[in-house]
Amino acid sequence: MGFSASLRITSLALASLMLPPSGAKAAQDAQLVQQGRLLAQSLCADCHTFGGQTRSDAPPPDFARIGAMPSTTALSLHVFLKSPHRNMPDLILETGQIDALTAFILELGHK
Repeated sequence: MGFSASLRITSLALASLMLPPSGAKAAQDAQLVQQGRLLAQSLCADCHTFGGQTRSDAPPPDFARIGAMPSTTALSLHVFLKSPHRNMPDLILETGQIDALTAFILELGHK
């Protein structure tokens, strides 16, 4: 296989990564977002809101605002959720829980 054929295959592979999820993958993503929503409601709702609303009695940022920030990525959320923070409870989350919360927050931020 020549260089140009290899380049075309690589380009096609990269392009396929940018396509929206379909079929079973979309269903898995929706399920992960739903799991994240349930986790957020049970673990985070005492302080955070989840849809652009603001509460005067709870200064932590809304998850939709967090998700919409340009700096918010799956990686940044994973790092944040694995690190202790001064103004947050010391939650010890499993990787699957972090994946679910990350999917939920990114979905709220339309990412």
